[in-house]
Amino acid sequence: LWRVEAMFVPPLALARRAALQLLAGSLSSLPGKSASAASVTGDAARKCTTTSNPSTTIVTCLGFGLSSDNRVGGCAADEACVATSAIRNPSKYGPPWRPGSSLEAGDQARSWRAVVAAVTEEPGLKIVEQDATVPYLRAEATAAVPPDGSGTDDVEFVLRQDDGVRLLYRSATRQAVFVYPLQQPVANQQSHIRRLASIRARLGWEEVGLPADGKALDREMMARYNVPTAKRIFGLELGGMRVSEDDEDEE
Repeated sequence: LWRVEAMFVPPLALARRAALQLLAGSLSSLPGKSASAASVTGDAARKCTTTSNPSTTIVTCLGFGLSSDNRVGGCAADEACVATSAIRNPSKYGPPWRPGSSLEAGDQARSWRAVVAAVTEEPGLKIVEQDATVPYLRAEATAAVPPDGSGTDDVEFVLRQDDGVRLLYRSATRQAVFVYPLQQPVANQQSHIRRLASIRARLGWEEVGLPADGKALDREMMARYNVPTAKRIFGLELGGMRVSEDDEDEE
């Protein structure tokens, strides 16, 4: 059974997906053909292709790989994905991780060996790409969607040394499945959350949390997204919601 994840879809996204379905319908008369979906998704960097039949449209995107400054990518709005770079899609954002022990925190090589071991031991994951000089790895697994086992999850990790060791990651399914007449992709978000939680538990590392935990992450947020910290995006402080002095009741 297909299960659709409830979510708000902005009008612009609906229009874009309607255009995708219209294009997919015109392609269905060409058996075996696969067309570039970059003009539909609006993101050629994701290397997207679309295949379709009368009832289902599958958009396959290869969004993995590091940027020029050795960072993982973010998450598209219609993508089953969790990433430390998904600042513009808060529901898909995951905080970086850091070692729980002082031995690993002070030794990047030791930390990376622990990461590689934890990923290697995760059931269903297979490391297909690794560069210890960055250090970076990418692993693949069979995706939960489509349910026929034809989908692929890409799970990436890159270790950074910014005011201490911290691990950035991106876990995403290449295929987004749209079942007619629905305009939302079939739900697949929880599979990434569960897998990442399993790897982090095996590592014994902790989440960095909101960027207020580190000055380096504060600087990165300002440089990359022009906001001081992620807490400003969510309107949060570590102590909870705070009312500005101007809004407080006068005594």
